Amino acid sequence: MSLTKQPVQKPRTRKRKTTANPTMPTEIRFRVDQLPGCIHPETRAAVARLAAERGLIVWPWAFGRGERAVLRHRPPILASRWAERHRVVHESSRPGPWRNMVTPYAVGIMDAAFFPSVLNENIKKCPQSAGTEAVHNCIGYTIDRAPGPVLYVFPDETTARENAQERIIPMLRDSPRLREYHTGTSDDMGSVRIKLAHLIIHMAWSGSAARLGNKPIRYLVLDELDKYQGSKREAPAEALAEKRVITWGKRAIIWKLSTPTVVDGPIDKAFKESEARFRYHVVCPYCGCELLMDFEHIRWPEGHTDPVTVVSRSLGWYECPHCASPDDPKRGRWNDADRDLAVRNGLWREETSGLELNEHLARFLPISVGFHIPAWISPFVSLSKIAAKALEYELNPTLELLKDLQNNYKAEPWEAQYETRSEDAILALRDDRPRGAVPGPLPARKPGGEPQERVAAVLAAVDTQLRYFRYAIRAFGYGEEAESWLIQEGVAPTLNALDELFWRSEYLDAHDSPFKVRAVIIDAMGDPQRTAQVYAWASRNRSRVFPAQGVHAPATPVAYAPQEYFPGPKGERVKIPGGILLHKVDTTMFKGVLANKLAIAPGDPGAFHLHSGDGLLAYAKEMCAEVWNPEKNLWDNPKGRPNHAFDCEYLLWALHWMLGIAKKKRPGASKPAAKVLPPKPVPRLVGSVADRLAAFSRR
Repeated sequence: MSLTKQPVQKPRTRKRKTTANPTMPTEIRFRVDQLPGCIHPETRAAVARLAAERGLIVWPWAFGRGERAVLRHRPPILASRWAERHRVVHESSRPGPWRNMVTPYAVGIMDAAFFPSVLNENIKKCPQSAGTEAVHNCIGYTIDRAPGPVLYVFPDETTARENAQERIIPMLRDSPRLREYHTGTSDDMGSVRIKLAHLIIHMAWSGSAARLGNKPIRYLVLDELDKYQGSKREAPAEALAEKRVITWGKRAIIWKLSTPTVVDGPIDKAFKESEARFRYHVVCPYCGCELLMDFEHIRWPEGHTDPVTVVSRSLGWYECPHCASPDDPKRGRWNDADRDLAVRNGLWREETSGLELNEHLARFLPISVGFHIPAWISPFVSLSKIAAKALEYELNPTLELLKDLQNNYKAEPWEAQYETRSEDAILALRDDRPRGAVPGPLPARKPGGEPQERVAAVLAAVDTQLRYFRYAIRAFGYGEEAESWLIQEGVAPTLNALDELFWRSEYLDAHDSPFKVRAVIIDAMGDPQRTAQVYAWASRNRSRVFPAQGVHAPATPVAYAPQEYFPGPKGERVKIPGGILLHKVDTTMFKGVLANKLAIAPGDPGAFHLHSGDGLLAYAKEMCAEVWNPEKNLWDNPKGRPNHAFDCEYLLWALHWMLGIAKKKRPGASKPAAKVLPPKPVPRLVGSVADRLAAFSRR
């Protein structure tokens, strides 16, 4: 290679590249006598006069930049290919350009949405599965290739605004192709309305009829459908939103996606009603067999009873049903890398016909398609985490863990099955304590030792009525078993009477050890005339009084709604100093927890106990008033009987969850033995004896 210094050349001015199609000339010349028919007659006459005066005229006709952009021919491209070329992921554990190989199952979801016959796509998924990002890719594709107005619907306003600012706007900003459609005006990038040069993206939420109405929409995204809150005066948010696409007819597309909740919930129902339902089949990296992964083949070592250890040491694996052998433990056992490879080589198959995705679409032309995404095919969820969750439920089979396992890992709904309760069964839960007594401590672990504490906290709940307050005081034990004892229940005429019961009274156990009520949860919506009083009482007793409202299937077990005002006596709004939080409690979940507790035998772990005092007959009747209605998927009071005791008890379990009482450890409980690490190997020393001694002294 020559090392001669080359002369510095003067930089050339780069000519601007044209975006015109090579087959389309940028300039067209016409003779006057050959003007195209699109020229206006008056213009044609004027040009003819000029030709008569000046002779032959050659008219150069060049397309503008905008005209060339509109008229250029772009070859068709699949939505998945478009995403890989143009999508940039902002908020993700793997930020950067979108890569189909990370979540290969998302490819079929994106491409199927734009198959000519498909109008509805229903995605039943687990969290952290890239299902939502796949739909965002579809919206980005439509913005660039098939524009039309877009409507996103979220469970609540906060979620809608957060998704707009943290996911949708960054997608439009980070993609060079989508950035071309920005108007350049900051006001057009709002949290509820995003205006591009050729379309508008609207944000809406359930419960707001104004945001869902009067908008013709081509592309509709119903995100986290099962968490929608309906309005009492309007049709469900899902129905209101679907009416917005009527004018677009067969050119519209509707995406429904959500983590499922209960059987026949919105997403479960939509998935079942899909004409074609697809499940993802993977290919074993050891034997090459195609299989549909299931929960039953997720394993962990026998004898392990600590879910944390299973996760921290990555002890979970998936066992291939075709090639796993007890003689060779390493064969057929997939770790996370093997699972990712198996998924990368997989494909979607329709559950009835067994055909591959594209083949089924081409043969049957379905209008609605459904996709199921469980956690074990997601690269963002480790097999050990799923195994730990299964082990946790095996050790403590509670309703809360069952819902978590079914919804968030299996991506399947859970079905509530509750036995009909009777008054005699409720009264059979009485023990030998008198009314107002706290259970005594447990016997000492060793002879001569100190008795063990039994009660972790004493909590109270209040059901608000117009003329009185119904209350219940219950003691809760340590640990997730959550054994509990009814201390006292009754009626209080005023809030001052509740102050006397909760703050100025002590409740004794058999050893005369005193206990006080730690916290109270109170129904703030029991009667509209009482709401202001409840808020004021909670404001005076901050950190120990929690105003609550029962809500059917909110986004979380307990949602928090800040309240700045309460209604005054004349209908005016009265400022609450410092504001207060209204706790929106999931009635479906916590009434289910209560029903399961009532089914435990008195001598079994986690039993639900009553005292032996008088007055429990009315309590037992109220505990049997509500029953589970499988058709409505909610707790119902078919005969309209008083249910105050049932309301108090389910609120108590909500408060138990809010305060994290189940995570409290019993004082003096034995700690797990410390792990003994193997001795650190001493490196072998080489060299002379003197060198070895010197190195040993330095060590």
